[in-house]
Amino acid sequence: MENHHREFRFSAGSIMSFVWRGIVVGIVSGVVVSLFRLAIELLFEIVLSQYHAAQANPLRLVPITLVSLLVVWLISLLVKSDPDIKGSGIPHIEGELKGLLRTDWWSVLWKKFVAGVCAISMGFMLGREGPSIQLGAMSAKGVAKFLKASPLETRAFIASGAAAGLSAAFNAPIAGLLFVVEEIYHHFSRMVWVTALVASLVANFISLNIFGLTPVLSMNQELPFLSLKQYWIFVLLGIFLGLMGFGYEKVILNFHRFYDFFGEKCRVPSHAYGVIGILLIIPIGYFYPQLLGGGHRLIISLAQEHQILATICLYFFIRFVWSMISYSSGLPGGIFLPMLTLGSLLGMTFGLTFEQLHLISETALPLFIVLGMAGYFGAISKAPLTAMILVTEMVGDLKQLMAIGVVTLVSYIVMDLLKGEPIYEAMLAKMSVTAPSNIIEPTLIELIVSDKLAGKRVRDLALPKNILLTTQIYHQKSEVVSGTTVLHAGATIFLVVNESEISKVKQLLL
Repeated sequence: MENHHREFRFSAGSIMSFVWRGIVVGIVSGVVVSLFRLAIELLFEIVLSQYHAAQANPLRLVPITLVSLLVVWLISLLVKSDPDIKGSGIPHIEGELKGLLRTDWWSVLWKKFVAGVCAISMGFMLGREGPSIQLGAMSAKGVAKFLKASPLETRAFIASGAAAGLSAAFNAPIAGLLFVVEEIYHHFSRMVWVTALVASLVANFISLNIFGLTPVLSMNQELPFLSLKQYWIFVLLGIFLGLMGFGYEKVILNFHRFYDFFGEKCRVPSHAYGVIGILLIIPIGYFYPQLLGGGHRLIISLAQEHQILATICLYFFIRFVWSMISYSSGLPGGIFLPMLTLGSLLGMTFGLTFEQLHLISETALPLFIVLGMAGYFGAISKAPLTAMILVTEMVGDLKQLMAIGVVTLVSYIVMDLLKGEPIYEAMLAKMSVTAPSNIIEPTLIELIVSDKLAGKRVRDLALPKNILLTTQIYHQKSEVVSGTTVLHAGATIFLVVNESEISKVKQLLL
């Protein structure tokens, strides 16, 4: 009980207690993720230079292939030693906050850092943002362990570290906060959002000092406006992106069968699927080196270089297929930036089509690149607010929020009508994780009283016997609840549950 009292004092504490924790998390996570981002950029330059040299002398492909196979083999050993470093890492963070996983923060931190830098810089079409979010979260978990934090505090640290990781990866602090609320933590907690916002701002400050103030996807031009009479085009674009996003989700959730087939035929273990992947990536590096990596350079080049429709369609096909090859290999790397890249190509395809129909001018094409990113990501992630703010922060242009909002909302609605799932939740479900049997100790969680619960008495909730609702905070006044206590909309309630049942309780009450 003493531990639960400590947890409650933290949750009901002053704003300053949240602020200083956010500062500590932001510093640690910001430094780790900024170094991760810097290492990828430096090594990727070397890899690109080797592929460009190979175009002049094809014999250079021999050492490139040998070194690549060696590096992938070393990555596979790290993946085998700790499967929690596979892939994006975002589903792992969601699983941990739901009580379904318990990861070794130090093992994940250094192995994900090393393996992620190697995999992404080698040219695989993987993003740095998923690993950055996991690295930020694991750094924050390490801080929580050092400070001997309670389970409730630890979850707040992990969520805040995830926000700081995204902020440092993309210089997008507000999107980092929204992503945690929309996609990872799934409810609006003052304890979490204050800590996460501070951590995001601090991490972003550190990142800006290393990489400069220029937005990550700055187009170096002002995005044009379409007249209100042309907004029907945005509705059609949203429908198009929603349909394409649904297709992306279906393919990426089932593409592992490609590796399962070849792995079985070639007797390659699952942790070494990257060996198959690199053999398929090297030809792209030789013929189309500009398509390698996460894709931010390609996005910027679309706005600066005029490409014909056939070329954009070819780029989309290559990026789509090889993004699947890269991610499904199980190598440490995310789909966040690759999704934005595919969205930009779809937006450009749509824009070029309408330009040829003389419905828009050529000067409007950069706008469609931005709209494509927001709508495609918003549909697949089913996190429209995050998509809108993330793209806005990355491009550095706040004037197009209306157009971005229309496209993102329509694409989200289409995805929802097609019964598409949030991609990271679907990936977590695919992992088939179950709560470890050793996670049985009780812990305190906080929830916001929704309209579903508002006006009900505690005794009417029909809570399972092993769940105890202890406290309600409403208008900054705390009360110990009883069976007759009425729950107020927007109030914060605290429940004692087994850590392994956090997800079940949230599904029951939210």
